[in-house]
Amino acid sequence: MPQELTLAALIGVIRQCQGFSKKDRIAPEMRLERDLGITGDDGWDLFEEIERQFEVELFRENCSIREAFSLRPDQTFFHAEEFAPWLSLVRRLFGKPEQALRDISVEELCRAVAELKRMQSHG
Repeated sequence: MPQELTLAALIGVIRQCQGFSKKDRIAPEMRLERDLGITGDDGWDLFEEIERQFEVELFRENCSIREAFSLRPDQTFFHAEEFAPWLSLVRRLFGKPEQALRDISVEELCRAVAELKRMQSHG
């Protein structure tokens, strides 16, 4: 049975999935990567857990979280875990575009997931 999607429930999933204690502050305006340190595989694991807990598909064709945030092909939600500033230089030297980060807040994530869930339940 899926959980009801509320901001408090989403924060609970973030705590559980990322190993935060009840004492760790997680506020709606906090950014996943910058403020909470969620990056790389941990971020993608969080998205998978959100899908399971709230029975929503975040990467459905024509109705995805990337579209909810209007991400361009060169943008991503999380840096790779091995991210280091010198990697940007190496990527540029070899002509590879740098992935631009779209660091979303907990509240933005909640609104986007709620909208995706609503859209998916209506067709």
